[in-house]
Amino acid sequence: MIVEKLILKNFRNIRESIFVPSPTVNFLVGPNGQGKTSFVEALGILSTLRSFRDSKSAHLIRWGQLSSEICCYLTSTQDSEVWNTELKVSFFTQDEKREHVTKVAFINGKPYRSSTQFLSRRFGSFELGFHSIIFNPSDHDLVRGDPGIRRAYLNRVIAAEDIDYLKTLQKCQRVLEQRNTVLKAGDGIQKAILDGFTEQLGKLTVILTQKRLNWAQRLVGRLNETLQRIAPGQPELRWVILSNWLPEIQDLAINNNKLTSVHFSGQGPLPSLELLERSFWAKVSALEGAEWRVGHSLVGPHRDDWALFLGNQILKGHGSQGEVRSALLALKLCEIELFRNFTGHRPLFLLDDFSSELDQRRRLFLLKFLMETDLQTFVTTTEDTSFSGKRYWVFSGVIEEGRHDDRTKTF
Repeated sequence: MIVEKLILKNFRNIRESIFVPSPTVNFLVGPNGQGKTSFVEALGILSTLRSFRDSKSAHLIRWGQLSSEICCYLTSTQDSEVWNTELKVSFFTQDEKREHVTKVAFINGKPYRSSTQFLSRRFGSFELGFHSIIFNPSDHDLVRGDPGIRRAYLNRVIAAEDIDYLKTLQKCQRVLEQRNTVLKAGDGIQKAILDGFTEQLGKLTVILTQKRLNWAQRLVGRLNETLQRIAPGQPELRWVILSNWLPEIQDLAINNNKLTSVHFSGQGPLPSLELLERSFWAKVSALEGAEWRVGHSLVGPHRDDWALFLGNQILKGHGSQGEVRSALLALKLCEIELFRNFTGHRPLFLLDDFSSELDQRRRLFLLKFLMETDLQTFVTTTEDTSFSGKRYWVFSGVIEEGRHDDRTKTF
């Protein structure tokens, strides 16, 4: 899937702009604060209906306006058939304070007011949209941020490949809400009702967890190899699920409390659904009293986490800035490879603030990767580069094809 045209209207600081990108590598060059990231952000929103910069839709509407719109036109060739798709997302409000902003997404003119419906349609039909993989400054939260950020990332990654994962996750969230309602009531008489929801939660939990473990197992064989190409000589990089109920799985899952260091000695087999379900019930039984006291569910995929280990030490709290950036870049490049291998489709690769996020060695590695890949890529930077690719100058929200002159030097 290739983005043929991107149109922004009253989006961030951009009044109106039409961007016709190259199908290969696109450099968006200019000083900070001119709107470069807005073009990449718009592509991310059209892909996932969420911004990697800001969770408030009100900030996406240009100041002084009551609505904004982003739209792109896509083409794809599959089995000798050409697909043309229009994706659009509109934001509008009725008041100048922007306290209530409505978001509506469209696929070929059909509106979707629910993000779940939009993503279910897009993930289920690759000819009706595109998947984007983003590398940007906020990715540091995947290492140093809250567990919810990491869970959301993992859910997005797997759902983009597997529509059944998304549907199961939605069912699990509904069951959790119902189960928590019973627990909040604090009435032990409702134990039979709670057990019914626990049974549903257990079956959904083990399906989701097995899919997470399968994805993790695919990642394990690639992650450290990718890191060694980016930063040769680094200790081995590992990705591990943290859980309070999973049985320990060699190199793939450990208890949440064992975070200081872990001994890795080889990849172990994945547990069966039956073993996972037994482990789930054992932990729920042990924590049932605590759940009634706190009023919410303490066991399940909504409580699990994951971590990156460099050598035997967890990267969070122990890794340097350079080690964190290298690990995250390796993770994103592996995400591209896993998605392509599983779906047969090419994602968009979006790199924001390229010039400040990576040192010279890592930049040269990534530029070489971009020159060799067949992905459509969008890179924002304050610096020009001698590598091939189409360049665009962005200033005051206006984008135009760039020239090799003084204005594309470092600002």
